[in-house]
Amino acid sequence: MNKTEKVLVVLGSVFCFVLLGSNAFSQGYRGEFPTGTVGGPYQPMGWSPYEASRLIGYHVTTTTGGTLGQISSLVIDKTNGRVALVVLSDVPNMGGEVLAIPYRSITNVGPGTWEFNPGSMDIGVAFGSGYLGGDPYVYSLTRYPSYSEFYGLPPAIDVAWLSGIYTHYGQVPYWTEGGGQPPTAMELFESYRLMGAEVQLPGGNAAGRINDFVIDSSDGRIVFLVLSDVSGRPTTLVAVPFSTLSVHGENVFMVNTTEEQLALAPGFDESSDLGSSRWAGDVYRYFGQQPYWTEQTEMAPFSGRPERMEPKPYTLEWHEMYGY
Repeated sequence: MNKTEKVLVVLGSVFCFVLLGSNAFSQGYRGEFPTGTVGGPYQPMGWSPYEASRLIGYHVTTTTGGTLGQISSLVIDKTNGRVALVVLSDVPNMGGEVLAIPYRSITNVGPGTWEFNPGSMDIGVAFGSGYLGGDPYVYSLTRYPSYSEFYGLPPAIDVAWLSGIYTHYGQVPYWTEGGGQPPTAMELFESYRLMGAEVQLPGGNAAGRINDFVIDSSDGRIVFLVLSDVSGRPTTLVAVPFSTLSVHGENVFMVNTTEEQLALAPGFDESSDLGSSRWAGDVYRYFGQQPYWTEQTEMAPFSGRPERMEPKPYTLEWHEMYGY
């Protein structure tokens, strides 16, 4: 054995001794040492909100490559703060009639790419007499008579019709989850009534104009209204919790806040704020609202303007950090 080989053997022996010793040490004294911390902001599972304007105008495709239609509008459930339906236009075989499907019947599969999600719906892909040589999924969804209740939007949307649409498309109505009872009525209206609408304060003064609203992609909840033209802040967008909105009459929208709160509210920057649940929670507390994605515990009062906070660390045992 030459000198180099002897050195390698010695180094290898030392390495094995250290590795075995550290493993025994961690096993014997794991509970004797404090936990370490690793930085990183807490994010709710599936937190991935987006602006509604990034949904309008996109096409919904099928798993077999067909185009079901173009998203032209949304039906907003003000009662539950959700997007209830996605309204499709330019639907094949339907002669200009729109197709309203549950929000959960679409899945975001890429940037600006939405795919039809059949849920528990039994989609028959066999070719029928009315099949036009296109996509079998499209045929299955558009083969009903023109007077079918599954096409178009009724002048007044009631809970029974909405429940029937959810059942037809194989989706569980969100208002019955957790054993909830169906409401007797819902406040429902199309999104075009929101986009660009003027918003008032409780006293009647102008609060601004609705520039957009932010949707939680995981369940269709509406997180924020985004206001423009706020008094004294002509170039700044301001996000307010959707739950502050109320609708009076046909086209009178009101936000339950004050001119002073809007004047001091943090500006909304889509590029930096949409991905931060910490920032979103601060905005909710600033406006006196409990963030719906947190546990329903007593909320401490919030005073002042929301600040950018450092990421809250979470804890890991030393052995989890290093794999011992």
